[in-house]
Amino acid sequence: MTLSIKLDPEVKRQLEEIAKQQNTSLNRLVLKYISQGIQADTEEPDRLAAIEARLDAIEARLNEVTK
Repeated sequence: MTLSIKLDPEVKRQLEEIAKQQNTSLNRLVLKYISQGIQADTEEPDRLAAIEARLDAIEARLNEVTK
């Protein structure tokens, strides 16, 4: 499944800067904001948040191995 979102150029620039500061990818940052929006709208835990937590754990383990 592919999700395509067209961002305003200024919004994209700002998100890219935040992504650099947080040392994460723009795609993960956008997924994080989508996940938070879905959770806020439905008041139910969102599956994207659970997936993101798994990705964070895997990324942390990979970073430990590469150090």
